[in-house]
Amino acid sequence: MGNTSLVGKLCRYVGLGEDHMALLAEFNEGLLERRDVLAKQFYWYLLTNAETAGLITSLGEGGLERLLESQSSYFYAMLSRPLDDAGADEVVALGRMHHRLGISTVWLSGAYERYLGYLLARSREQVADQDLRFRLDEALRKRVMLDLLLQLHGYSLAVDADSREKSLSVYASARLYATLSKVSLALVHSASREELFQSICRICVEEGGFGHAWIGWLNGTRLEPVARYSTQCNDIIDRFILDIHPGGSDADGPSARAMRMRKPQVINDIAADATLGKWGQILLDGGIKSLLVSPLLCAGEPVGTLVLYSAASWFFDQDTVGLVQTMTGEIGYAMDRQDALERSRRAESELAYLIQHDKLTGLPNRLRMTEKLKQLIANAPAGGRIACITVAIDGFHEINARLGHECGDILLREVALRLSQLVVPIGSVGRVGAARFVVISDQFDALESLVDSLVEVFAEPIDWQSERVPVLPSIGVVLEPAGHADPGTMMRRADLALTRAREAGGGQVRYYDSAMDEEIHRLHKLRADFAKALRNGELELFYQPKINLKNHQISGVEALIRWRREGGYLAPGSFFPAIEHTDLMRELDWWVMEEALRHSTRWLADGRSIPISVNLSAMTLQHNDFIGRVHALIMRYPIPENHLELEVLETISQKEAEAIVHKLASCRDIGVSIALDDFGTGASSLVHLQQLPFDTIKIDQRFVRMLLEAPGNEAIIRSMIAFAHYTGRELVVEGVESQPIWDRLLELGCSSGQGYAISPPVSSGKLLEWISELELATPDPGFEVNRQEQMGDQFC
Repeated sequence: MGNTSLVGKLCRYVGLGEDHMALLAEFNEGLLERRDVLAKQFYWYLLTNAETAGLITSLGEGGLERLLESQSSYFYAMLSRPLDDAGADEVVALGRMHHRLGISTVWLSGAYERYLGYLLARSREQVADQDLRFRLDEALRKRVMLDLLLQLHGYSLAVDADSREKSLSVYASARLYATLSKVSLALVHSASREELFQSICRICVEEGGFGHAWIGWLNGTRLEPVARYSTQCNDIIDRFILDIHPGGSDADGPSARAMRMRKPQVINDIAADATLGKWGQILLDGGIKSLLVSPLLCAGEPVGTLVLYSAASWFFDQDTVGLVQTMTGEIGYAMDRQDALERSRRAESELAYLIQHDKLTGLPNRLRMTEKLKQLIANAPAGGRIACITVAIDGFHEINARLGHECGDILLREVALRLSQLVVPIGSVGRVGAARFVVISDQFDALESLVDSLVEVFAEPIDWQSERVPVLPSIGVVLEPAGHADPGTMMRRADLALTRAREAGGGQVRYYDSAMDEEIHRLHKLRADFAKALRNGELELFYQPKINLKNHQISGVEALIRWRREGGYLAPGSFFPAIEHTDLMRELDWWVMEEALRHSTRWLADGRSIPISVNLSAMTLQHNDFIGRVHALIMRYPIPENHLELEVLETISQKEAEAIVHKLASCRDIGVSIALDDFGTGASSLVHLQQLPFDTIKIDQRFVRMLLEAPGNEAIIRSMIAFAHYTGRELVVEGVESQPIWDRLLELGCSSGQGYAISPPVSSGKLLEWISELELATPDPGFEVNRQEQMGDQFC
């Protein structure tokens, strides 16, 4: 059946006659006057339909404009000229093309529905006469229906042709499956990515029946061949270096689309495809008529393409595309596995390095230095000696805080470089702490000069931006006979010598001696004994009174711990160094607070209201359970408001102060007052006065004891009296040791104090006796209170 008879039959089927065509020709100009509106409707239909949404981005701005213009021209011709054989062939061919593009008949019907809706709307605008508009609308419906039927006929012919081709492609499919199988084997056996890619190209040509195969790899914005195979001797593939970035010369081509859309792109008729640009003619000249481009994905991202060519048109059917897509998916998985293995090997190598080296400086870490020291000891000659030197940068944390961590890192790298240049000829150097380095050497004869050189190497400040940062080292040295040396012991002893150097004020060199170990063992035993004493009730609280210096009235007492040991009492200074940085200090703090509250409630029951002060360590204040435990103790031992005062040492750091400020405020909310103890001993005194919620300031006794000999101390006390008066805080002076000091404090305006001229610390029972005697005494401003003579054996 020819197209002419087909047109006639379809015209009779839809009832389209010459009068209808004449009417359309008469109004076609008005109907298509606003073709831009039709183009916009067609654009939105493309954009919102899943089948064609990707077409817009693949066409680019110029291609999209051409498409919209061609649609407008197509409808203008449809309404303005009779449908002859040539016109019918064009519409049927259009239906075939839509099938090849994968456009469904549902999409075609929807598109024509929108075209017709546009034309009918224009008819209502153009024709006022209702009868004439009715006839025009009828002609429009019939003409659009005829065009749709011709497209569907072409679509049907294409479907039939596909069916015939599929029946002929069974053998080809078998070859493709064999190709896929051999590619899978290549994925397993290929030793490298280059070998894998070359094998895949060869298998595709020899087993799959493709004329040419090549793999392109993304290099920046260019796609370059990295593997190729062909049954013909030509250089076509070598010429394919594609510029696929947006705006590039090949941005609209199939390779760019495949990578952008992450799915295969097929051109089964190269001669009819404009997206290939200059490459289309090159391919045709090489006898290539169809192609397939499938993207290679690694970790989900496009990294290259597999490109297959055929000398036959319409070679790449749906089955072929599906199998190639499966194949490239397997290639992607293989690349992922290879990359994962490579990353794993690199990670293992890096981990092995990091386990034994410092990442910042590249020096060996403590683990590696211990191994090196062990090797040095093992390889030392008979009678040889081994030196282990620990070097630490004093004040490194302050440098970090003042100039920033970047400066700290540069400083550490510079120190590492200087030490390496000095030490490497005769030994090894490593970084074993934040600002701590270890030097080991078996060159005993050079030890003295080495230590001197270590000091000298730090003499030159380190440049940081516009500042020259001085570096002060503390150094600990241990020297052992190789035959008796142990790596762990040597490093520990070098650290111990370093600690002694820092205790001496920093910037010092100390050599290890056995007395240092004896001190460590003594402190360890003392710590163990104190833990037992805490459990066995060997501790006791003493109290030192605070009085009004003018009228001698007692204003409170400070609780002070004593340890009953070997028939006497030990003051805190003798055992605090052993426990101050351990959990024993927290246990002691809570024991003191509970014992003081127990005494206080007992005194209250006896009619004695004596406010009590308790010293607390920073580690207790910072603990998460602090506020809860204070609440629990006050509930257990009810006391009047401000009857309990917590004394916080002024030597706490700024960081510690920031961590406890809200806790101190919570204590004040429940009626517990706060005192700043030993004011003047730390570097942040004024900061603490402004930042922390203190009710009382206690001036350190070292200022008071030297009050009469050091005029500067008097100036400090005067300023603190003024500050306390201005801010509404109470001021208490410690260290009232003599009547002249007492008298001078009164002249300066101090009204509250404690010290041995008033009373030394006494036991709970002796305290009540002392208070009774104080109340019986007649205050006389001129008399000297010498409680030490009065109390005799009470003093400890």
